[in-house]
Amino acid sequence: MRFLLPLTLSTMLLGCTNQPLSLSTNPNDVMFEGLVKIENSKMDLSFAKPGVDWHKFTSVHIAKISANNDHPDNYKAPKIDKKWDGYNATYDIPDEGLRKLESEFITMAKNVFNNEQPWQYSDTIDQNTLVVHIEITDIRLAAPIETSRRNQNINGKTYTQNAGSMVLKAALVDGGTNEIIATSIDRAAAHDNWRLNTQVFNWSDVRTIYRSWSNALKNALFQAQQESSK
Repeated sequence: MRFLLPLTLSTMLLGCTNQPLSLSTNPNDVMFEGLVKIENSKMDLSFAKPGVDWHKFTSVHIAKISANNDHPDNYKAPKIDKKWDGYNATYDIPDEGLRKLESEFITMAKNVFNNEQPWQYSDTIDQNTLVVHIEITDIRLAAPIETSRRNQNINGKTYTQNAGSMVLKAALVDGGTNEIIATSIDRAAAHDNWRLNTQVFNWSDVRTIYRSWSNALKNALFQAQQESSK
């Protein structure tokens, strides 16, 4: 039996702020294409274009989503305990797992937006559609992939505080003009809860992250509409 701590200290997407959204007035907070840093954002870092009419958007469409095993240059891969996990243990998610990460995100986004008016998830794009591009990257698992661990075949047990963490990058595009009007980046993890590290529980954590992120986006859009009315 083995207990593992999370590999990174992750910002909890569930921890939100009650402060109103606003654009920074610091000249150093302006990035490419005139996007300005958003103050009081629930994401680790987010930017938006000034003067956007957020009221025009009534639907959301995910046009592109990709999940990968990429990491930043300074990333140090966790060591594999070959005696416990075996020589085939890996932290890299197989291709079918990456594709499932993508499809699960779209499913969750549809559920979140279709359950709340006036926002709806749309399979088509028009001038009133907010088009979302998503990248899921720098995935840091708390334990090697379950099916790659030798101890799973000998009734071994691995306990972790959560499944790990991931970075979600998003670009929001005006469906009418094809212009990037906002971007965000956030590292997220589910609540810490010591338990057996299995695929079932790990996918539950992923869905929790996706639900929280989709709700954070939805609530940010509502706030943006309110602020642009002032």
